[in-house]
Amino acid sequence: MFLALSTIDEPTPGHKWQSLFQRYWPNYEKWYLSEGYMARPGYLTCYEALEIYMPQIVPLYEKLCELAGGGDLPARFLSLYNPPPYLSGCSQLAWTKGRNALIRNYDYSSKLFDGIFLKTNWLKPVIAMTDCMWGVLDGMNADGLAVSLSFGGRKVYGNGFGIPIILRYVLETCSTVLEAKNVLLSVPIHMQYNVTLIDKSGQVATAFLAPDRPAEISLNPFATNHQHYVEWEEYGQMTKTVVREQFLREI
Repeated sequence: MFLALSTIDEPTPGHKWQSLFQRYWPNYEKWYLSEGYMARPGYLTCYEALEIYMPQIVPLYEKLCELAGGGDLPARFLSLYNPPPYLSGCSQLAWTKGRNALIRNYDYSSKLFDGIFLKTNWLKPVIAMTDCMWGVLDGMNADGLAVSLSFGGRKVYGNGFGIPIILRYVLETCSTVLEAKNVLLSVPIHMQYNVTLIDKSGQVATAFLAPDRPAEISLNPFATNHQHYVEWEEYGQMTKTVVREQFLREI
């Protein structure tokens, strides 16, 4: 089976991103309303959360909402504040032997995958694999900071943002692992995720994030689908998260 990936190069939000939204919105709308219209927070709640925790991307958010038609539901969706829960498996490794690199795989259905490399110059030059049309699964910016996410292996939900928009914020506003860690420690997240970071100096870190306990920063250059230990045994066995972590540890 072959998976077709697309690339979009658009420095500022315009007709290319608008076309992307129009193409993907029907499916994302079904997902966003999968638990019912009232299950998702209202527009003002979403907007205020962005203003509090990620103010630097609010003008960008407003522009994207305008390109999406200015409707209430797309604006709530694009905030990625308290979205429906979603799970995905992945492995990721910050490589510093020789040349620095961030290596990862995707372990989820191609039907749930944008398959879009988006190159932009919104707040700074960024190239990233998108999720939810402007969020980030992984990517890097012109300062040499690279990020990648994986599910953290626990079914717990809370008030916070979907991890893809948090990673977008990191790449748009940070230049180093230290700056990125400060963001990850301060922005609330709605599910449990692991974020691996590397910058051009070779500094690495993995952030263990959850909605119901303080974020933790590890010096581990890798992550799979658990944090300190497996908390969801069935999922851990199905995804072989410990075996994959051990492989990365021994590389």
